[in-house]
Amino acid sequence: MDNLQILWEYQQADMEVERCEKELKNTPTRKKLVKLQRFLQASQNKIAELEKMAVVKQNTLSDLETQNKALLEDLEDLNKDIGYYSECGDDELDQKEIEQLVKNTEKTYDAIVGLKKQVSKIKQEVEGSDKAVRELLQKMVAAKNEYDGLRVEYNKEMEGSSGALKELKEKLAAMEKQVPEILISEYKRIKGFRPNPVAILSENRCGGCNMQLPSGVAAAVMSSDKPVECENCGRILILK
Repeated sequence: MDNLQILWEYQQADMEVERCEKELKNTPTRKKLVKLQRFLQASQNKIAELEKMAVVKQNTLSDLETQNKALLEDLEDLNKDIGYYSECGDDELDQKEIEQLVKNTEKTYDAIVGLKKQVSKIKQEVEGSDKAVRELLQKMVAAKNEYDGLRVEYNKEMEGSSGALKELKEKLAAMEKQVPEILISEYKRIKGFRPNPVAILSENRCGGCNMQLPSGVAAAVMSSDKPVECENCGRILILK
């Protein structure tokens, strides 16, 4: 058996290993595990985002409370002024000052009302965020319990399948030793950008990309000591 034929059989064994690995990665149990894992990660990210927003809102509440305190002090001073003017006689009253005092009082009161609305809205948002975090945590606990149970089930599945995969890999490693290093190196290089690096040349057509090649390629494959590759897809060509 020539080296290219051995390489072809090596590729068949390599494909079998990949098929077995793919089956192990696509079992219903593993798919559920991956889905739960993604949910848990997404939930952790969401909780971190909500907690970060909550800190910002708490800082905003603190600023608003400081502003509200200052406005209440201003309102108290304005009320004292109003009390003073209410005790003055008509000849002591300045109409413009009184009008300005009333305007300032109304403006300060409106500002306090506006701040209270902002505070109420932000507190509702914070409560909503807290509720969302609690609900997410409950769902995460349930998901984690389900994940742990499925993990045990998946490990049992792997115990039965990993033995077969191990045998296939051992067979592949043994076959690799029978192939010249130059062919194995080229095979692995091509596999980096093409599936199934070895293709059969039949009727001057590459079995990998189906490209029609010059008639002299078949003769080159038969006579060359080095691997001949398809000029279109780059796969190693063999004759059957």
